[in-house]
Amino acid sequence: MPSPASTRNRHLKRLFPPAAGLLLCSAALLTLAMSAGMGKKGPKDTDTADIGKASIASFDITTLASGELEAKNQIEIRSKLTIRSSIVTLVDEGTRVKKGDLLIKLNSDDIETRVSEEEARVETARAELVSAQNAVQIQEIENASRTRKAMLKLRLAELSLDQWLKGELVEKTVTNTLSVENSQRELRRLEKKFKNSRLLLEQKFISQDEYDRDEIALAKARADYERARVQKESYDNYQIKKDRETKESDAREAKAELSVVEKKNEAELASKKAALKNRQRQLSSRETSLDRYQKQLEATRIIAPSDGLVVYATSLQRSRFSFGGDGALQIGRQCNPNELLIALPDTSEMVASVSVHESLASRIKPGQTASVRIEAAGNQTFQGTVQSIGVLAESGGWRDPNLREYTVKIALNMPEDNPQLKPSMRCEAQILMNRVTDALTVPVQAVFNQGPVRFVYQPKGSKFVKLPVKVGRRSSTYAEISAGIEKGQRVLLREPSPGEVLATAWKSDQLKAVGLMLDPAGNPVPIPRKKRSITKSSPNKPSAQPVSNNQTRPAKRHTKPTN
Repeated sequence: MPSPASTRNRHLKRLFPPAAGLLLCSAALLTLAMSAGMGKKGPKDTDTADIGKASIASFDITTLASGELEAKNQIEIRSKLTIRSSIVTLVDEGTRVKKGDLLIKLNSDDIETRVSEEEARVETARAELVSAQNAVQIQEIENASRTRKAMLKLRLAELSLDQWLKGELVEKTVTNTLSVENSQRELRRLEKKFKNSRLLLEQKFISQDEYDRDEIALAKARADYERARVQKESYDNYQIKKDRETKESDAREAKAELSVVEKKNEAELASKKAALKNRQRQLSSRETSLDRYQKQLEATRIIAPSDGLVVYATSLQRSRFSFGGDGALQIGRQCNPNELLIALPDTSEMVASVSVHESLASRIKPGQTASVRIEAAGNQTFQGTVQSIGVLAESGGWRDPNLREYTVKIALNMPEDNPQLKPSMRCEAQILMNRVTDALTVPVQAVFNQGPVRFVYQPKGSKFVKLPVKVGRRSSTYAEISAGIEKGQRVLLREPSPGEVLATAWKSDQLKAVGLMLDPAGNPVPIPRKKRSITKSSPNKPSAQPVSNNQTRPAKRHTKPTN
């Protein structure tokens, strides 16, 4: 049978994640000491050192986390090149440099070649842009000329139509009317004269020749009248319509031609402007590319942005697991884009960067106090304050792919006589997450789980029975009990063997006291919450939510926590 100490440690590991950094050894020692003073012998109860009592106590909730030191203010010098390049000049590590000093000179031969090529492309693009601008201006002039010609043709066609309507048509109509009227009057005159000539011929007053001439003149007058009448009817019935259609058609054609000219001008000008925009984009692209290569050329000279101590990035990473890579920082070494090359740390203010298991990350808040022990500084302990918690969890890598940890930054309270702490020194931090004051507690190893039920083993004669409890906040040594047992009740501090446990069913009243109930199948389940209706008087009032057994209450701030 395993020893009680090993059993307690296994039980603590089951309740709390291994990476939480809880103090298992101190928990066992404190439990044994408390058990020795709490155990009382009854006439029928088991009397062993593994029996403890529920008592009122105060305790700190802390966790241990390990990591390394970092400078609070540290400038990282990275390669700003987008290509790999070799180191030509390198400042010695440990050198104290001033702002503006040259730290690293990278090979720039390829970049200088690209700068020359891009300069030539930019000049070509500028010439093409000027040509495109001239083409747009020429097209605008041609469009204006064609539009003027088309508009002139339209105006002339409209004037011709107006002239015909108000001039030629009126004149021709009047002329034809007068011609018909004059020929008609002449015809009447000659008819009367011819009638008189016939009488005169019968009376021998005129000769036959004169009579024949009057007859010929009458026939001619009749022909003239008929011709004038026919001309007038032909003009009124046909020529007017023909001339009207011709003049109106000319105006419509001129108007349509103007529309065609305008659309054609618009299309050709749009084409020229599109070509111009394309040339502008090409020039902008070439200038951007040239500017990028010029900046890359400037980036081959890495200048110190401030005063500081030169520390190679490869030195910072020596203590970490590293596979592959290009070796130590030295002249001739190839540098990758955005690779960290040099750090300029300010050691007057240091920060402990430690890893905390994801199960505890939500319980750590900025402002919590911590004590940080640094082995390389003679195991000195510094007080500090939690500064920040990482946003994303980091994997444990190949050592433990299932491990998820958050990075916590702790600002150290540096003394006036600075012990010259350096980055990458290993450290161990004890973070005070909360403090429980005057609460009913039991040793943490006395609490067990079975499904949703958390319970303790209560002595009953020489056996033990399960008693449900409601667990609140916990530390590495104590667990807060908010329901289920009372002060002074005895509990077992180890996991009993199967033969030591009485096989009794869960009692409804005991389960109800800790927020549980039995379902129809007889299994413990949480008691359903009652839904609270929202009244009109307080539409935005949130409903009360019960606190889970696992939820940690807000931490009370203490300047000097006690362990």
